[in-house]
Formats: sequence, C-alpha cells, structure tokens
Amino acid sequence: MAGSLARWRHRTHWEFWPSWIFYTPVALNCLRLAAKHGGLALPTCANPGMHLGGMIGESKHAVLDALRAAHPEFVPESFLLAGPDRAEFLGRLVAEGRLRYPFVLKPDVAQRGSGFKLAGTAADSADYLHKVPVPVVAQRYVPGPREAGVFYYRFPHEEHGHILGITDKIFPSVTGDGRRTLEQLVTADPRACTIADTYLRRFRTRRGEILPKGESLRLVEAGNHIQGCIFRDGSHLQTDALAASIDRISRSLDGFHIGRYDVRYESPEDLMAGQNFQVLELNGASSEATNAYDARHTVRQAYGILFRQWELVFAIGAANRQRGHQPDAVLDVWREWRKYRRYSACHPAAD
Repeated sequence: MAGSLARWRHRTHWEFWPSWIFYTPVALNCLRLAAKHGGLALPTCANPGMHLGGMIGESKHAVLDALRAAHPEFVPESFLLAGPDRAEFLGRLVAEGRLRYPFVLKPDVAQRGSGFKLAGTAADSADYLHKVPVPVVAQRYVPGPREAGVFYYRFPHEEHGHILGITDKIFPSVTGDGRRTLEQLVTADPRACTIADTYLRRFRTRRGEILPKGESLRLVEAGNHIQGCIFRDGSHLQTDALAASIDRISRSLDGFHIGRYDVRYESPEDLMAGQNFQVLELNGASSEATNAYDARHTVRQAYGILFRQWELVFAIGAANRQRGHQPDAVLDVWREWRKYRRYSACHPAAD
C-alpha cells in the first residue's frame, strides 16, 4: 500500500508529467518570443557556427573535434565511425591503443542520451555497430564519477560570457539484500519505481537476478533525465574560476554563443576551481538549463528557468541577425527533425 502511494505521488509530480503536457507552456512562451523578436526561426542563428544553431541535427563529433583542437586538456579523445569500413577503423583504434575498453558509443546526431552505450568488450561494440547503421562517435570513457550540466551564454557584443545555471547529476543505484530480485529492488524504491520500465528495459537480462547483500548496481550511465538520471540544482558549484574556464573554452569555438556543456569530474573542488574536468558534449540552442528539473523546485520555478533560457536564445538570435546572420527556414528545422525521428528508430536502449 505504501509503495503504491509513493508511486502515485511521484507520478503526479510535475517532474514526471508527459512531455506534451509539460512543454505546452514552454512552446507557447516561444511563440510569444517569436512575435516579440520577429522570427520563429531566430534560435537557428543563436549559434551561427552550428548546424541550425544547434537546434537539431548538429554533429557531436564536429563540435568535440573543434573544442579538442583548442583545449585538448578538457576534451576526451573521440572518433567518428562512418562508412562501410567503420568496424575495421574501430578495430585499428583499439589495436593501436588509441581507444581502450570500456569506451562510449553514441550516435553522432542524437538527443537526450538516445543510443548511449558503454561498450566493455569487442562483442559489445560489434553488436552496437550492427544495430546502429548511422554515423557513430566512439569516445574515451570518463568515469567521473560526478557529472554536471553547465548552461552558458554570451551575447555577441560581450567580451565574456555567463553561466545561467548548473545541474548536479546524481546516478541512482539499488543495493542488494541477498533476497530480492533486481526487479523487486527497483519497484520497491520510492523514486525508481516511477520509471521502473526504463531501468528494467536496460537490465532486461538481469531483472530476475538476486543481488548479493551489500552489492550496489548503478541504474543509469547516461547523465540524462529521461534515461533515469536525477537532476539537482548545482548552484553551489558555480564560481568565478569555473565561469572563466567555461568562457575561455566557449570563445575558442567560432560562432558559439549559447548552450549546455555536459562535463564529468572527480571532485567538486576541481570543478569549482575550473580544472580537471572533461567535456563529454556541448549542445546548442535547443539544449536546456536542466537544473530546472530539480524535483525540489515548484513547477513555477522550473518554468521560470526554462522561460529565461529561451528568452536568451531568442535575444541572442536577434542580436546575431542584426550582425548579418540570417535564420534558417522553419521548414529546414522540421525536415531535420523528421530525419532524426527516422534514424533514431535504430537506437538501442541507452545505458
């Protein structure tokens, strides 16, 4: 009875509302901003250096490659696997020691952690490439163990940028008691039970396994809310030193003004000092200030953060338009979204 009540309470919380319900006010606010600034497609020129401004369809590898060229100390090695010889290329990378298991495999174009896989063996990578025919990024695995999302913005007339918000990401786990199965442990957890299907689909071959007493199992590897990662407001991590490091990295990427860095790091002290972190991804105009999804926020607070983020996206797009950058057509965004929907059908369940 208590478990059922907990599941009901969590499912009725805004954090777990269906997307079409939660994002309706965000979409309406974007329409208001489009009218205010004179263009629905303005976000596509918020980042003139990214395909469609980073709204959809941008290459993860292209962005990472440009960042690594300028700041190799902050970006893990990554390689693009594309074309008919990609399996052979990956084999050479491993044989030459340029990649070591485990490493990350993910589609070059993807959103919300879709298709993220931690490959531990050659069989894992071969199976992944067999299932995913689109271009794939192979990236050195960064264990962290901590991860954060840092949302950055800079108007084109500004010399230095700003951090809008930081997300402290928590990777949930369950601990065995020597009696219950993994499925029972997940469904008994007050929060994990609300998205049990996501976790159990990931561990479908282990759901009936009884975890030994005291053994912990991490339920998600991808630092994404929809994949089951827990988001908390990370304001306590924000410092001038971190802002300076993120700003220095950002200004090295031509035509980048607004988006979210996903970074992994070992200690909060390192991140706050602006050092010893690794950029896993940089997402553009459509990325979110994910600290909004802290369940401790009210829904009004969450919308306040997201509304502010989109106000910045439209305002920066308008500022870039004044400087001669022209927005792409809304139809181009629609076509790219349709193409992504087709290709993402092959993405396996994310780790």
